[in-house]
Formats: sequence, structure tokens, C-alpha cells
Amino acid sequence: MVTVKCKECGKEFNIEEGDTLSDYICVDCGGNLEYKRYLGRKPDGLKGHKGSKKPVKSIIISAIALIAIFAVLAVFTNIIPLGNLTTNNSTSNNNSTNYIPNETYAGHGITFNYPAGWIQMYNLDAPSRWGFGNPVVAFFEPEGNKTESDSITTYFYIKQRGVTSLDQMIEAYRIDIAEIGQTYVSHRNITVNGMRAVELIKEWNVSGRPYRAITAHIEVIPGSLYYRIGCVTPQDEWNESLPKFEMVIYSFKPL
Repeated sequence: MVTVKCKECGKEFNIEEGDTLSDYICVDCGGNLEYKRYLGRKPDGLKGHKGSKKPVKSIIISAIALIAIFAVLAVFTNIIPLGNLTTNNSTSNNNSTNYIPNETYAGHGITFNYPAGWIQMYNLDAPSRWGFGNPVVAFFEPEGNKTESDSITTYFYIKQRGVTSLDQMIEAYRIDIAEIGQTYVSHRNITVNGMRAVELIKEWNVSGRPYRAITAHIEVIPGSLYYRIGCVTPQDEWNESLPKFEMVIYSFKPL
């Protein structure tokens, strides 16, 4: 204990060692206090000053608690990738962060990632797969011993388009869809590595089996250079194939 006395009337009081002297005043005259000597107990009659500060021990405990909270948050931030917190923003890049083993293609002035093990196609004159106008590159998902000459079901292709605007590209594509009896499902604006693009989904049937395609129409150089990435799969394999197609689309960029 610490003994203090009033500077005005001389009355003595005991306070706890470590308490702040300025937090107290004399209960008799309201005078300020000063230190005198150490004693063994605290007498009655001492009152705290209004607006007194928190004890140092309480402040230390609060600080430790805050540090612990921030440490826990930091651990969970590392455990749960922020990319897994998806949004529905139709103008943003793909949000999927599930890892897919992949390889990188670079050629014909473009580069992109594609699923590891997928096979590049070399017979690009195949209108039944992607319409007229050959793509610059195409890949398909292996299916047993099938080759590109067989009836493959899951594949993607990339075409360079001779248009002068993204709107023109989309309008021409929607006309093509209607003319060949396919069904337009939806479209949305997206961004691919900083480039404006439109993602369009369509459906159709082949020998009674429903198919679905996601196509990305990308404006590489406004007014002069446009690409279309077409990705095709049976509807019953859509959920499995879509993340792979999105990896191709959102990794696409010019060299």
C-alpha cells in the first residue's frame, strides 16, 4: 500500500501500489493528493476522480485478447482461400479456384491453359463440330481409345473472327444459332484478362443426347481483333466440364 495525504487539509489516505495518484481527490475538501509513505492496508474514505483511467492490468488483458482474435482470423484467412468466396458479379473474371492440373498452349499469337492430358486436334476442317471457318487450335478430352476422327463429345476450339465490333460478333453468332436449330439460353458480359468479352450459352441435341456449349467472344483489339472460344459437352457432364472450360477461357490472352 502507499500512503498519500491531501495538499490542502493534510488528511491521509492509503491507495493500492501502482494506482495513479491523479485519479483520486480528497473526500473532505476536494484537494489534490501527494505521496507520503508505504503502509499495509487501504483506509476508507477515498473516492475515485471522475473519468479515471482504466487500471493498467485491464488494458494489458484487453490488448492480449485483441491480439489473440487477430491471430485466429489470420489463421482462418490462410486456411480458407478468399477466392472460394464467390460472387454473382456478371462482369468479373471467373471465381473458381478449384485446382485443375493443366498445361499451357502458346502459338498462333495466343496463349491459354488447358486441362492436362487433353489432346490437340489437327484436323480442323470439321464444320459439324464448330461450323464453317476453321479454328486456329482445338483440344478434346480423352475418351478411352477414341481419336479426333471418332465421335468425341467434350472439346473446345478457338477461332479468330473477322468482325469489327463485339456487338457485331454476338449478333452474327445468335443468327447462326437460330439457323441451325440450336437454342439460345443466356449471355452475360465478362472480362478476360482485362479484355471485354461476352459469354453465351446454347443447347441442342445430337442423336437424342442433349448437348450444351459455352462460348466466349473476346475483344482483343477493339475494332480489329476478335476471338471466339467454343466449349462443347453433353449436358449430363456439364457440371464436371464447366470448370475446365472456364480455366481455358479466363487464362486466354494474346502473346
